[in-house]
Amino acid sequence: MKRIKILLGLLMIGVTLQSCSNDFEPYDPNAQLAIDIETIDSYVATNNLTVKTHETDIRYIIDEEGNGKTVALGDTVYVNYELTLLDGSFIDTNVEQTAVDNGIFSASRTYERFGFISGRGMVILGFDISTQILTEEGSGTFLIPSVYGYQDLQKDRIPANSNLKFKITLLEVKK
Repeated sequence: MKRIKILLGLLMIGVTLQSCSNDFEPYDPNAQLAIDIETIDSYVATNNLTVKTHETDIRYIIDEEGNGKTVALGDTVYVNYELTLLDGSFIDTNVEQTAVDNGIFSASRTYERFGFISGRGMVILGFDISTQILTEEGSGTFLIPSVYGYQDLQKDRIPANSNLKFKITLLEVKK
C-alpha cells in the first residue's frame, strides 16, 4: 500500500511538472516589440500626437530644442525626468514639486538632478537612447517600448511588459 501511495505521489508530481512546462513561453523580444509598437501607435493615434520615430522604434516629440551640444557614449549627462505609464499612472520623477503635485513625494528620497554616464548600462536602454536624441538644454517626450525598459519583469509599480512615457529635460552634458 505504501508503494502505491509513493507511485501515485510521483505520478502527480510528474503530471504537474509536465503541465507547468507546457504553459511556459520564453520571452521573445522581437514578438514583444511588435506588440509594443502596436500599443504605442494606438496611444499616439488616440491622443492625436505628432511623433517622430527613432531607428529603435522609440516614438518621441521634441518639446524644446537645445543648444546643439549632443550626448556621446561615455559622456556624463544630467537630466530632470518624469515617468508615467501609458494609462497615465504617474510613477517617478526627480523633481520634488512634481512629486508633491502627483502624490508620490517621499521624504526619505533626495530630489536633485539625475546624472549618469551614457552607454554604461546605468539606466534602462530606452532612457539612455532618449537622452542621446536630445541636445543639452532641450526637452522631449519619449514613448519607450517595454523591450527597451524593464521587459517582462515587474519593477516596483511598473508591471511586466509596460511601455513607458518619459518627459526628459537634458540639463547638462559633460564630455
